[in-house]
Amino acid sequence: MARWWWVATALAALGFAASFFYNSTQRPAAEAPGLWSAGIALVGFGLLVGFAVVQLWRGKLAGRLSLTWCGLIIGLPLLTRGFRLGLFAALVLIGVALLWTPGSTRFFAPQSRAARDLRKAERAELRQQGAAKQPPK
Repeated sequence: MARWWWVATALAALGFAASFFYNSTQRPAAEAPGLWSAGIALVGFGLLVGFAVVQLWRGKLAGRLSLTWCGLIIGLPLLTRGFRLGLFAALVLIGVALLWTPGSTRFFAPQSRAARDLRKAERAELRQQGAAKQPPK
C-alpha cells in the first residue's frame, strides 16, 4: 500500500506543479517568478519521489530511506503553512508512516539481514587483510 501511496504523492506533486505553472500565466508578471519557482520545486520533488518509488518497487532499502527523509523534510515544515499545504503535508506524512508499518518492515527484513551479513563479512575480510600485511612481532 505504501508504494501506491507514494505514487499518488508524486502525481499530486506534479499536479500541484502544473497548477502553479498555469497560475503563473493568469497572474500579473510580478507574481510569475514565485509561481514558477514553486512549480519547479514541486517538479523536482515529484521526480525525486518517483525515483525513490521505483527503488521501493524493486525492494531496495534506499527507496524507503529516501522517501522517509523526503517526507520528513518536506512534510513537517508544510504543516505550519496553512490548510492547503497542510493537506499535502498530511499526504506525505501518512506515506512516511506507511513505510514503517509492521507489514512494510517484514517486507524489508530479509534484505536488511542480507545487507548486514554482507557488511559483517566485508569487515572480517578487511581485518584478515590487515593482519596479513602486518609484519610478525
